[in-house]
Amino acid sequence: MNHADGRGGLPRISLEHGERLASAPEADSWPPEQWYQLRLVAVGGMQHPGLPAGIRIRWGRLALSTLPRKYPEGPSQQSVTESVRVRAYLIREFGPDGTDPARDLSALHADVMRNLGMSRETAARLADGWQALPREQMLRLRRIKNLLSALHPVLPLLEDEDFSPEDLPAWLELAPRLP
Repeated sequence: MNHADGRGGLPRISLEHGERLASAPEADSWPPEQWYQLRLVAVGGMQHPGLPAGIRIRWGRLALSTLPRKYPEGPSQQSVTESVRVRAYLIREFGPDGTDPARDLSALHADVMRNLGMSRETAARLADGWQALPREQMLRLRRIKNLLSALHPVLPLLEDEDFSPEDLPAWLELAPRLP
């Protein structure tokens, strides 16, 4: 990826070239920065309003495929949040599709709930005095807020989902109190 264009030095590649790059055997040796760059290009393609829906969805899938390699240390709240943002965008723009992992609304909801990292009760208790918490606990609460905020594009669609009493609506009420 070394073809720069006028977009701040980001590489200019075709979707097919990006897909080939991501699946090439030598891609396993790329540093995380190259995956970051490919993800940026892919997100740009996904959001390009002049492209057909099918192409934009493929760009979104390419963006998602970069995350495990961008974060080689394994799944983290940051990688999950980035995944949720891409998936929520695809669902909002092109509708939910339970057969497409990139656009499966139920799976998106389940991934968010599974990755919050603490109970809502604990988060609510900590939120009341978050300013006095150690830095690491503040950051954990901030990551939870970021993860919940990533769902905003699909909130109207989630209203039709079935929730348990301690599920997403209660978390969304708590989110504004988090740092």
